[in-house]
Amino acid sequence: MRVFLIRPLCVVEEPEFAEPLGIERLAGYLLARGIRDVHLFDRRLYERERDAGIAAGTFWDDVRSAVAEGMPDVIGVSLMTSSDVRDASRVLVRLRSMCPGVRLVAGGLHVTMAREDVARMLPRGTELIAGEGEGPLYALVSGTPHVSSLTPDDWACAHRPHLERYAVLGCAVNMQTSRGCPGTCAFCATPGLPASLRAWRPRRVGLVADEMESVARRLEAAGLPAVCNFVDDDFGPLERLEELAAELARREDLRVTYSCEMRMRTLTHARNLGRRLKSLHETGLTRIFVGVESLDPDTLEQWHKRYDVGRLPHVVRAFDESGVRLQAGYIMWHADQTVRGALEEAQGLHRLGLYAHQAATSRMIVFPGCALAEEAGSVDGLEPLTAHAQEFYQTFLRETEDLRRRWMRAAIAEPHATATAWLTGDDGRATALNDELREVNELSYAAFTTLAESFVTGQDV
Repeated sequence: MRVFLIRPLCVVEEPEFAEPLGIERLAGYLLARGIRDVHLFDRRLYERERDAGIAAGTFWDDVRSAVAEGMPDVIGVSLMTSSDVRDASRVLVRLRSMCPGVRLVAGGLHVTMAREDVARMLPRGTELIAGEGEGPLYALVSGTPHVSSLTPDDWACAHRPHLERYAVLGCAVNMQTSRGCPGTCAFCATPGLPASLRAWRPRRVGLVADEMESVARRLEAAGLPAVCNFVDDDFGPLERLEELAAELARREDLRVTYSCEMRMRTLTHARNLGRRLKSLHETGLTRIFVGVESLDPDTLEQWHKRYDVGRLPHVVRAFDESGVRLQAGYIMWHADQTVRGALEEAQGLHRLGLYAHQAATSRMIVFPGCALAEEAGSVDGLEPLTAHAQEFYQTFLRETEDLRRRWMRAAIAEPHATATAWLTGDDGRATALNDELREVNELSYAAFTTLAESFVTGQDV
């Protein structure tokens, strides 16, 4: 069987370019089970290389060359959001005309959460795979019965034929070390999934370290930094990070950095957090992303995002002392937000050292399948704001457009620069980027508070 797996273009701005981990993981699973003729095509890679001035072929040139070597039996696309569907549909229509009789298949999160919408937009006869795709795709390709009882250790390492091309563009090596999340956040689609997909299931740490070592040795041979990023919704308890650090330390001459996402509840309950983070930083941990989301306990309760906000200053201090970067997610603007409330939250974030221009402009996105999607309507996928809040929001966006561009450029480059600085000891670029972010955030905060105070005063009058 000959298989083509494709990541389509995204029709909206996608500043954080990364590897297509979905199709890489699917390819790894097929290869590990004897399907040897698997080809990956990332439409976005060609665009990024062209923008970077790197000489490379085109997507269609490479596809035509692959087809000339042999017609595919199966062509699959991975759809993360609704923004991927339009290009995927065009690509599948064209490929079906090039390859008569080919089976078309689509999977990914958007298929799982919005199956009927996807079916209407893709070519007739496209087979849809919801949920975890490895088993169903292998069954489709091989003609064998689908085995649904996979354990985390059954997931194969991702197949990365273009690893070096992504690394040259400054991409971290994305890895998934667990699946599912025990959270109940109303703005997330995960709580609406079947229990079998929602349960948190970690992969054995030794296998995670094996994959990290494999890509690190390969990047080292190419003269490129080994920067890994775990994309799990929740990496798990702090003890799991410590187990990984100990496993990496046993690997001779292995130099690799890593970052992950954790739940705030995990960090607020951890003992000796600062000391433990400092120890982890010494083994390569450079960053943890945490969903702070709101400083208002009532808002957090409404969103089913429960943690002790009073412990947040303690967590921030622990990160400051450790050298590990705390990257905080925040949702400033939502249906119940007022300009006065946003001003108070911005001031609270600034006192904590967590204010960022991105946080000040972040809107609540209503994803298909999340609890909020059932409770209220949305405008272009966003929760609607009150007229007063909407006026402030649009004014602030307009007046700080230059800051948005500056912040975005620096914020996208900084994580990789900081990780590379850990590996090389040369922190010049990371320092410059962090200085730029601090300056932009201070300018943004001054603009936000000045404008918000005028809106609040005007409303009071």
